[in-house]
Amino acid sequence: MKNVRIWFKKDKECRYISHLDLNRVMLRAVYRAKLPIWYTEGFNPHPFITFPLPLSLGFRGEAESMDVRFLDENFDLSNVAYILNPFLPEGIRVYSATESKMKPGDIAFAKFSAKLYSDNLTANELKTELCELMLLDEYLVPKKTKSGIKDINVSEYLKLIEIASDTDTLNINVTLPAGSSNNVNIQLLIRALESYVKADVYYDITRIGVFNKEMCPFE
Repeated sequence: MKNVRIWFKKDKECRYISHLDLNRVMLRAVYRAKLPIWYTEGFNPHPFITFPLPLSLGFRGEAESMDVRFLDENFDLSNVAYILNPFLPEGIRVYSATESKMKPGDIAFAKFSAKLYSDNLTANELKTELCELMLLDEYLVPKKTKSGIKDINVSEYLKLIEIASDTDTLNINVTLPAGSSNNVNIQLLIRALESYVKADVYYDITRIGVFNKEMCPFE
């Protein structure tokens, strides 16, 4: 068997597909495409598919991946996108398939871009407020954890934001801890901004990619 990582983009209406539904979509597509994928054993065999780092609901994804095992070790991976895409909805496009080199546990960071806007503030006003917020040494935001609601100081993560603005929206980029041991969602930073400006802040978020602890792209 060969461990294969299938790469895809998640966009348009499909960014609102939950992780559970994405799993169903991929299972159905793999079955219909008749790829030589290994099936789990037991009473109810199904194609073996895992996702190294699931994407939050509503986010776009530029470099998403899922892991499978091919029974045919000589299968030409360059054909995977061509075979699989006809069975996927328009907002999910496979663009590559490679042999997996890293383990999901190697993921340590994720990079995001986001477009922010508010009905109460212009993009420049929002930028000014965010710059002021980034200067603070402490800003607490409530976060739901397994043990209950906990106040999280997001100041160290806010300082990682790169800012640019255009006519209608405030554009930001940020690289945050990600993975099983430490995961900081960019929505937590946006909630901090909402709390600071005391107004709703709307967003369009894209996860650009994920990286290991040395900031090498996950592969």
